[in-house]
Amino acid sequence: MNVRVPEAVKQRDTAEQGVRGTQSVRRALSLLRLVARSSDQGVRLAKLVDESGLDRGTAYRLLTCMLEEQFISRGSDHAYRLGPQSVLLGSLFSQPLPVVNHFMPAMKRISRVACDTVFLLMRQGDFVQCVHREEGSALVKVLTTYVGQRRLLGTGTGGVALLGLIDDAEIVEIHKRNAAEYAAHEIDAARLLAMAHAVRATDLALTFDALEVGVAGAGMAFRMGEHGMGGLSIATLTARFGPERQHMLGDVLRTELRGLGLRD
Repeated sequence: MNVRVPEAVKQRDTAEQGVRGTQSVRRALSLLRLVARSSDQGVRLAKLVDESGLDRGTAYRLLTCMLEEQFISRGSDHAYRLGPQSVLLGSLFSQPLPVVNHFMPAMKRISRVACDTVFLLMRQGDFVQCVHREEGSALVKVLTTYVGQRRLLGTGTGGVALLGLIDDAEIVEIHKRNAAEYAAHEIDAARLLAMAHAVRATDLALTFDALEVGVAGAGMAFRMGEHGMGGLSIATLTARFGPERQHMLGDVLRTELRGLGLRD
């Protein structure tokens, strides 16, 4: 006997199949993010299984596929790292990255008001990378960071701002993974946590002499989607970065990020 299946049930079943069909993609992307977060140190299968919640077999199959497609690589230490395809994708754009085009008008407005250099930075694992900068009209231009440069979280104004979006447990792990480099900057775990707490309290990162003596900065972080994190920062001279100007630049950053839909 033929039983007629209601159309609503068919649509529901089709939707559920579609969701199930995306699970492998979501799992692979989740693993790729975890590999990216490990930066140059790499991460082994056991840790990926633990952090992703996937069973070992599923994780291994997805990682093997990404190895074959060169989105990740595996060294002699059996640790996984980002592969050449992950790095090359962004370089295929002949024009500025879409994210740069999205932020450029706001950055130009900030640089006109501040008269100083504005930087757009995006989080990459334990680092932030400068993806664009807009120079202001000030006679003395502060160009502490160039496009493409990466810095450890917490070692520049944008990187300090991003700490405010990261929970304390993850900050401690970030410090453990990069203890030697943080030591070179005289930043222990307690100081890194203190930076994060200060940003959360004011919603603004303020730095003085962090990269160069006589250079200060203001920065504000934002989330893009569920996983992306970035920040806008302004580099200026410490001599003209008093409380009133700090407040003004903070308001400018907040207003522009609000206009981009990245602030309430």
